Amino acid sequence: MSEFQKQRDWLVQLAMAPGWWQYSREQAAKLEQNPDAAGAWVGLREAVRNELKAKGFMPSQHEQQAMW
Repeated sequence: MSEFQKQRDWLVQLAMAPGWWQYSREQAAKLEQNPDAAGAWVGLREAVRNELKAKGFMPSQHEQQAMW
């Protein structure tokens, strides 16, 4: 399993834990935008989103609201 897949799976697991959906989204975005990663994480947000969709996950209404 590649590091990309491991990170995707970790963020999916985290997103599905109550209260962690927003944090998971932020982490995926930060990884994608990391200039030191040389593009290694490009597409991570979409991969996480697709995996959550495939699992039928939907965050609670409360979690969908902006954190700050």
